[in-house]
Amino acid sequence: MSPGQSELRRWRRPGSLRGCGYLGGVVLLLMGLVALQAADPALAQSDRAAPPSSELDPQAWLQRFNTALKQLPPLPNLQYRQQVRVEGSQTFTATLDVLRRRDGSWQAWVAEGDRIRLLDSRQLEVVNQSDLLKLYSVYVSRPEALLPSVSFELEADPSRYRVVSSERADLAGSPVQHLRLEPLQEGQLRELWLEPESGLPRQVLLFLSGVWGQAYVLMGFTAVPAPQGGARYWLPESSRINVGYGFWTLEGLTRRVFRGSLAIRHDYQDYRLLPEGVQLRFLPSQPPLDAPPVVAGLPESSPQLELGEVRPLGVDERGNQQFSIGLGRRTAAETPLEDRIAAFNLTRPASRNALTQIDTLAFLPLGDSQLPIYLFQFDTGRPLSPLQGVERPRVDPNEVFDPKPPAIKLFGD
Repeated sequence: MSPGQSELRRWRRPGSLRGCGYLGGVVLLLMGLVALQAADPALAQSDRAAPPSSELDPQAWLQRFNTALKQLPPLPNLQYRQQVRVEGSQTFTATLDVLRRRDGSWQAWVAEGDRIRLLDSRQLEVVNQSDLLKLYSVYVSRPEALLPSVSFELEADPSRYRVVSSERADLAGSPVQHLRLEPLQEGQLRELWLEPESGLPRQVLLFLSGVWGQAYVLMGFTAVPAPQGGARYWLPESSRINVGYGFWTLEGLTRRVFRGSLAIRHDYQDYRLLPEGVQLRFLPSQPPLDAPPVVAGLPESSPQLELGEVRPLGVDERGNQQFSIGLGRRTAAETPLEDRIAAFNLTRPASRNALTQIDTLAFLPLGDSQLPIYLFQFDTGRPLSPLQGVERPRVDPNEVFDPKPPAIKLFGD
């Protein structure tokens, strides 16, 4: 059994916590709960000198890891697929196609069963799960835009951690240096499995704790080489998260308690490094169906036709020549009508209740960059705020087609 497997067996049951909170804490807590997870490092060139001896001072191994982490190059334009599976007190399954741009903005197609929708960071309010006031404020004003987030902290300053043990081990058939850590101050790291040559992590074990509960996160990483060679990027390959949560919210004068445990599994695949200097985006009118989504802006993507431009498309089955005719120039800031219609149909209010189905996110710092990691969708069953549906009643657009109940007239005709 590999160190990763034995460690996974050891932290399989984190145990639930007793939560406490208040009305605002409610939504934040729950966000924080879900917002744990995911990690993704990018790597640059590291010292490729002779591999250090396993007898190296344990604290020196920690310093080597910390230095290698800070030297990671900025993440490039990046596309990848993420599989999410949640079991326990809630269940959730989704496939995400993610486009992460070099400037830190991102888009993600989220496919859940027969539903698919497009998330765009520029249209969302990403709020740290510890900022309870802002979480609650966004929840009651723009629930469809709320995205609670948490950070996975990989940095391990030697002044904040003590190495309990350091030994050479084997992980999935490759030699690693296995460090067990004890935080001297606040810190999430508990164990590291380091690649001896670079000092970068092949696997990490994190522990997160807060008023919402606690979680263990076991993440594996892989090297992704740049197309032109040279630098490689260190990116997440998988994550396994065990969460025990417990918190309460107010419903009028009574409490509503949330308590349970979750096993969250993430797998990452099909990493694709995209060119620089171009404006990249997913088109709302072209969701991924039987193949990954098309990224508009790449050289191989179809350019927009100028006004009056005619492009031959070839002949149809009857032998008739087909043409495409440009009807106008489209600027980057414009969204064509068909894209807007498609986006509405895919993200229509009836497909997701933003008051009860809350997306959560984790950020994985890698050098000077951050990789967004979709955690899962936490379902509260019913709205968290007693004000929802009172001050700002929400109307289901499908209700206009429902038969109206007969009215009882009390006075006159």
